Amino acid sequence: MGGSSSSLSFDYDQQLFDDRTPQAVLVGEEVKGSSKILRNKISPEHLNKFPYAEEKGGGCKTIWDSFQRGLSKGPQMNCLGTRVFQVDDQKNLVKNSDGTFARGEYKWESYDAVHRIATAFGSGLVELGCGAKDNVGIWAINRAEWVISALALYSQSMRTVALYSTLGANAVEFIIDHAELSVVVCEKASTRKLIKSLEKLPRIQTIIQFDPNELYGNWHETVDPEDVKVAGERNVRLLGFSEVVKLGTEKGHFPVPPSDSDLAFLMYTSGTTGDPKGVMLTHGNIVGATSGAAPLLSILNTDVYISYLPLAHIFETVVQNVMMVNGASIGFFQGDIKRLTNDFVDLQPTILCGVPRVFSRIFQKVWAGVGEANFIKRWYFGKAYNGQCDALRAGLPRVAKYDNKVFSPLRNRLGLGRVRILVSGGAPLPSYLDEFLRVVVGSHILQGFGLTETSAATAVVNLNDRNVGHIGPPLTNNECKLVDVAEMGYLTTDKPHPRGELCVRGANVFIGYFKNEEATRECLDADGWFHTGDIARFNPNGTISIIDRKKNIFKLSQGEYVAAEKIESVYSRSPACGQIWIYGNSLKSFLLAVLVPSGEYVANYCVENGWWPRPKDQIRLGTQEFADDFRAVLTGSYAQLIKQHLLGLLAQQAGELKGFEKIKDLIIESNIDSMMQGFTESNDCLTPTFKLRRKQLLDRYKAQLKALYAQHGEPDQEGEKWPGDK
Repeated sequence: MGGSSSSLSFDYDQQLFDDRTPQAVLVGEEVKGSSKILRNKISPEHLNKFPYAEEKGGGCKTIWDSFQRGLSKGPQMNCLGTRVFQVDDQKNLVKNSDGTFARGEYKWESYDAVHRIATAFGSGLVELGCGAKDNVGIWAINRAEWVISALALYSQSMRTVALYSTLGANAVEFIIDHAELSVVVCEKASTRKLIKSLEKLPRIQTIIQFDPNELYGNWHETVDPEDVKVAGERNVRLLGFSEVVKLGTEKGHFPVPPSDSDLAFLMYTSGTTGDPKGVMLTHGNIVGATSGAAPLLSILNTDVYISYLPLAHIFETVVQNVMMVNGASIGFFQGDIKRLTNDFVDLQPTILCGVPRVFSRIFQKVWAGVGEANFIKRWYFGKAYNGQCDALRAGLPRVAKYDNKVFSPLRNRLGLGRVRILVSGGAPLPSYLDEFLRVVVGSHILQGFGLTETSAATAVVNLNDRNVGHIGPPLTNNECKLVDVAEMGYLTTDKPHPRGELCVRGANVFIGYFKNEEATRECLDADGWFHTGDIARFNPNGTISIIDRKKNIFKLSQGEYVAAEKIESVYSRSPACGQIWIYGNSLKSFLLAVLVPSGEYVANYCVENGWWPRPKDQIRLGTQEFADDFRAVLTGSYAQLIKQHLLGLLAQQAGELKGFEKIKDLIIESNIDSMMQGFTESNDCLTPTFKLRRKQLLDRYKAQLKALYAQHGEPDQEGEKWPGDK
């Protein structure tokens, strides 16, 4: 990690195990096969349901209530901020040198203005025929109109269905059909995509497009008459957002707010079959999560938050609710992740949320800059970095001279000079990166854990916790327990620390998958316990560490879910594939594979190129002689050429996969048995029913995988541990 030499021998786990200051307590009776229940020490007797329950009316029971509370904190306070598009005198957009649209300073809409527009838009939707409990789609990147549209839906007890392009066109079409959407609110780029799919989407009746707002200067988003015509030919009306706001203002339908048991979201996540699953989240789920997160974050109405994580994901949804319930300001990025640091500089946020992949880019940028500096600057940065690390680990105050000379100027250049709380979620934050952020950003660094099904907020690190390598104790809105996973060797009776599958119960836990009772029953018990599929450990101080994954679905470091079996089935279609195992983890950004090539294919290919050690008519498949020849060609002088050919053949099968689902490289297994298999029962990589034993495969190939990740620019960092590492 750059000049961080003091990190090399530091044992993060031991520091965590030595901490006995309780943050959570075990309650309830011992049950065979599961642990006692872990609850936050703040509320061992009960779980919180509603934020600010002590206030008049019993607190905020819906997302609409949350916004109303924020409104009451300061109607004229900044609510939503947008970077203005730069235009010339003819209202043509000015472009940057790379062809992207140039953006100017942030312009703000107050809480009062947002309330007025949202209620008008909700009224307009009613006039267009939408009613309570209707599902309405929103398809756009994060922007002010996204939030206003969602608030409008809640004002009339409608439900939001978030659409996002990373799922792919087929998945978007599936969601629109599965959620029975007749109305979709979208930005212009999505309008064009939606119109192209209308013949497959007979339910769609209305498309509402975000159109120009003088405050934003987005004149390029004028509704195109040709689009109106084409949509009309499909009996679909295409309207501008401002038209619906005007209609709603004229008609004046009063809000019909929801109850806490009403659905707020159908939030779709990828399933093992490839079809997304619709997670049903109530208003009570979202505010339940808020009730645990809001007190921990202590948000002020003077705080400024930057929104760039997708609003179609639960993490951003809950964070924004926490901001709004406290009357904080939300500024949106300009839509280009490569210019995110420019947005940081211009907005000067005080609250920053992200996923490890984003923070890893900051890490790489900083250390790359250090590497390019002269010897004296490199030496002093390393000295300052290690000095701050030592102070933080010992629980001592930050070293002022290092902050003043090195880290304060650095974070100001990064636009992070005002950040007082940084939250990482979406995937585990590696220990080295956690410590880097504490040193460089100089603010409270909170790692959180949650899934869409638990409304994001399950556990969060306490503000003053100096340990790394854990996700904190359960929040006050839910409780956790561990359940034995004997087949993986994880037991709640393990000493000295209980281990098992993490289960969660509380106000934040979803009510099921939309129109999918079978999937619901598989993970949600009748008594409310949700089985996360994550393997966890309870630490002595009551915090939780995620140490493995039970199911074959996992996240990459950028927060994207990957279903290994689905990807394996795609690549297995290649004639070059004998057996394949896909590997990835939440500390890395891409997938690798271990491939046992088809023996027959490799033999034929090598014979054609003159590489096989004997003539074709002398090849005897399934013999020891064949296995020896197979190993020889795959490890000999032509090995790299064969590997590149095999990679190309696999790539031909990957057209239906999303970018992050495609393998970047592979390891060739050249040792095969008489069945021409490299993964076998005898080497413990295959079950008697021919299923892959993933834990054993990882044990077998871990060193090679680590080397291959390092070769592609993602080596293990100090403190990074894979399952089974000591």
